[in-house]
Amino acid sequence: MRVASVAHDTDDSVIVSFDTELEFAHGQHLTLRREFDGTEVRRSYSICSAAPSGELRVAIKHVAGGVFSTWATMELKPGDKVDVMPPAGHFSHELDPAAARSYTMLAAGSGITPVFSIMATILSSEPHAQVSLVYLNRTSQSTMLLDELQDLRDRYLGRLSIAFAFTREETGGELLSARPDRARLDRLIAAGFLPADADHAFLCGPIKLITEAEQALVAAGMSGSAVHREIFTTNQPGRVSLAPQEVTETSVAVATGRATLHGRATRFDLYEGDSVLDAVQRVRPDAPFSCRSGVCSTCQAVLRDGKVEMTVNYGLSAAEVARGYVLTCQAHPTTPTVDVDYDA
Repeated sequence: MRVASVAHDTDDSVIVSFDTELEFAHGQHLTLRREFDGTEVRRSYSICSAAPSGELRVAIKHVAGGVFSTWATMELKPGDKVDVMPPAGHFSHELDPAAARSYTMLAAGSGITPVFSIMATILSSEPHAQVSLVYLNRTSQSTMLLDELQDLRDRYLGRLSIAFAFTREETGGELLSARPDRARLDRLIAAGFLPADADHAFLCGPIKLITEAEQALVAAGMSGSAVHREIFTTNQPGRVSLAPQEVTETSVAVATGRATLHGRATRFDLYEGDSVLDAVQRVRPDAPFSCRSGVCSTCQAVLRDGKVEMTVNYGLSAAEVARGYVLTCQAHPTTPTVDVDYDA
């Protein structure tokens, strides 16, 4: 896709817009790809526009030492072309224009990007909806999409409430200052900032915060099935590989597999230490993936036959796992054969 514009949002983040029109669902992301010194790097960034056909754009925050985010925030410019996978992800739900539903939102840092798309879509598509957001950042200066959030609140006056919480800046209220632990989350729920009687909750941020927020909402009476979550950071060193390990003449296969992708079935061998994704990639370079750390769910597939163990799973819900989905980047075979279907 061709880059239409690159606008600085905060000192360390940019909003990248593309000149391509694509339909997408609220809460979905785009996976961007680029080679750096001969190594392919893919990163997923949430679409931060109202679905289904708003301006196609993503917000990218610079990560210290991050090769892709450094390039995107410092070198990417209008007119450049970027390899982009189709919109993907399931941090979403079915909209109902006739319903008068209420929503609870919690975002931390760059977790606001999918949440912004979800809120903008809900407020536009469900004219009777009410939305409450708690948005956590270090300081107001580091707050992404700040102006756009204020514009959204003004556009839907009385239907969108936003509480800004800062960990390194006084807000004038003790409850919205400092990092929220479980006790503070319980107080935020009791005070009405995070209503537990909402029809749906969307939570996006670091694993510890989002897990505790989900537990607090469920403990306060919200159904677990009404809570939708997406994790932005996991800090899982040693579980991410940039590419499959090299196979030599002395390598011995420990299992075999079959993968269905784009309507074509391909057989592959798995070697000691391989994930299913590693093995599939050797014979199908078009296999979908992005984070390789069990978060984004780009590499998900249905396990048709055999058994696997997932090292970590932050990208699939319990219901999806029950339906047979696995994250192939984290799936390791425990049977001699496995059969995965990426088209499911």
